[in-house]
Amino acid sequence: MAINVDYPDLLKNFQEHIAPKRSESASFLIWYLEQYYRFDPIEAVDAVCDQAGDKGVDGIFINDSNTTITIFQSKISQRLNSTVGDAALRDFLGTLQQFESVESATHLMQTANNTQVASLIRRSGLLSKLDSYTLRGEFITNIDLDQNGKDFLQQHGDKILFVGRTELVDSYISNERDLPIQKPATFDIYGFDVGVYKVDSEIGAMIVPVKARQLVELDGIKDQSVFSYNVRGPLGRTSVNKDLVKA
Repeated sequence: MAINVDYPDLLKNFQEHIAPKRSESASFLIWYLEQYYRFDPIEAVDAVCDQAGDKGVDGIFINDSNTTITIFQSKISQRLNSTVGDAALRDFLGTLQQFESVESATHLMQTANNTQVASLIRRSGLLSKLDSYTLRGEFITNIDLDQNGKDFLQQHGDKILFVGRTELVDSYISNERDLPIQKPATFDIYGFDVGVYKVDSEIGAMIVPVKARQLVELDGIKDQSVFSYNVRGPLGRTSVNKDLVKA
């Protein structure tokens, strides 16, 4: 199922999150965390802190499984022909620098007073993990980069992940079980044994080594639609899916 991220059609994707005291960009980020990180609605809302006084921080996610701290910034463009240049990314890099040390993050929290970002830093335990976790930034928007933005990321791509229109569309997987039609795939398994497990006369499973080169050529790898067949795919971040991530 295709996704439309052009404004104002973009707003139709997260009507349930639009509220009088919540910006459209915050609603956009909540939806992004639900759809692309597979957060449940409460987790997504709790990770977002996009309000006045939040020091340029729109959201925070601490992943204890891979020891990373992700700082989010989300922007919605109402102009279809606009692009993101290096200015917005430079500002975001400045936001990330507030988390370069425990001292700087503590200063941010103290000067932010009673804002959502201060509360999120406290309850997430960020300060105790900052020295041992990897800090990364994620900039989410509904438009793509211009050449200046691409050049900037050539230098700072290790610190900032840019998710724009192209990435949103190409990697979107619907929660609905609208399975895509994939082209048949064949694998060369000459010389290898095949493990066959029969459940009944109609259902079975085969286990066989397959070359990675053949896997990356599968139809549906680029947009990840091949994973739509996973029976757990639409279930989000359930306890079982979280255990799978840890494993």
